[in-house]
Amino acid sequence: MYAINIWDIMKVFRFIMVCVLALAVVAGIVLSVIHLPKRPCSGYDFQVNYEGQYPVISEEGIAQAIQDKGIKTIGTAMKDVNLEAIAELLRQNPYIESVNQVRFSGTKLKIDITLKQILLHVYAQDGQQYFVDEQGFLLPYSGDVTENVMVANGKINERYVKGKNISKAKGNLNRVYQIATSINENDFCRAQFRQFYVDASDEVILVPTVGRHVVLFGTEKNSEEKLFNLQQTYENGLAYLDMDAYSALDVRFKNRVIAKRK
Repeated sequence: MYAINIWDIMKVFRFIMVCVLALAVVAGIVLSVIHLPKRPCSGYDFQVNYEGQYPVISEEGIAQAIQDKGIKTIGTAMKDVNLEAIAELLRQNPYIESVNQVRFSGTKLKIDITLKQILLHVYAQDGQQYFVDEQGFLLPYSGDVTENVMVANGKINERYVKGKNISKAKGNLNRVYQIATSINENDFCRAQFRQFYVDASDEVILVPTVGRHVVLFGTEKNSEEKLFNLQQTYENGLAYLDMDAYSALDVRFKNRVIAKRK
């Protein structure tokens, strides 16, 4: 005869219970996965990536655009929500740089996008308005853009063309774009210069935010050097003088800043 060890029985019992619980958990997960697509979409989870202060596309705007397109989301079974149609709708928006995610996380529809960074607001010579992003792509004008971007006007004849990139093109708009790109990389100059004017000679004039003078900048050649000389002039020269006593600063000549008195 064998003696019954109560501790061995308890070990077996615990092992059986652990197996039962594990099977129950697995069964619950499987059932949840099976039935999850049939559950209704409960809402949105937006991620709008933008380095500026006032994004041109809001979360409410995205939801409204999806609704206007007739794509059913909230309250619709997740398996019936057309994720690809939503992604394609977003990709067609000229202000969206990339569509990073359109998927469900739980029962919420997660939408993750990155917006383009607008560099210039252009007023062309024929009265047309449009924007240029940091990559040189032309964007259509929209009154929803409230970001304080640099403005360009004067002798700019380039017209807006959907999808056009002017980063390597020739012409006055490219000239302004190259200078604006250099200014945008310099904190001091970005705060000081917010407006460009192209004169009849195809040369660029900068209008400072401080002072009653203009800067005769010329062409895009040696932009970094010109901006460095300007910064040194403002910080080490005009800072100690009457800035309003001058009508113009001329940086068109190499390594020179000529201050013209009124």
